[in-house]
Amino acid sequence: MAAIDKAGAAERMVISAIMMAERGEDPLAIHVVAASALSILRDLIDKAGQDYVDQVLRIGAFTVASARVNGEPVMLPTNPGMDALVERVACGIKVGEVTNASDLIIGLTAAERRQLLNYIIQPYNFLKHADRDPLATLDDSDIDPHGAIAHALTALGMVSPGKSLPDEIKPYLVRHHLSVPD
Repeated sequence: MAAIDKAGAAERMVISAIMMAERGEDPLAIHVVAASALSILRDLIDKAGQDYVDQVLRIGAFTVASARVNGEPVMLPTNPGMDALVERVACGIKVGEVTNASDLIIGLTAAERRQLLNYIIQPYNFLKHADRDPLATLDDSDIDPHGAIAHALTALGMVSPGKSLPDEIKPYLVRHHLSVPD
């Protein structure tokens, strides 16, 4: 019998969440499966001495700022705070102070980091902690299966850098404009 490691288990869960989404299954179930995979992957990232949210913010800010510096369109939701951050990073790129994402320092507290992921973690924790508050309810609008899948895929890439994505994942990425077709 083959052994399953934590990263392999999380990958299987991400694939399952994607297959469930493609079949149009229950959004809460999809969200929870993807969020469970993300939880495992975040633990692995933390164990390696990194922070998932810091990494996502560094990579995201650097990628968007690089695109702006190169005159490429950026099709992401924005707000004044994010625009100011991206502009500072873009200025750093232009003058050579910032050459890659790891040059950026993210100064968030643990509470601020948790808050950034709350929309993904909340439905997962709602079910996980049923013993603490059995009468609690969850608003249907708090369920974001595609956001949970996107975060799980991002974390999977951080845990297994350079590893090719399984074939089951690629069509989902193309359909959701997260990748270009081969």
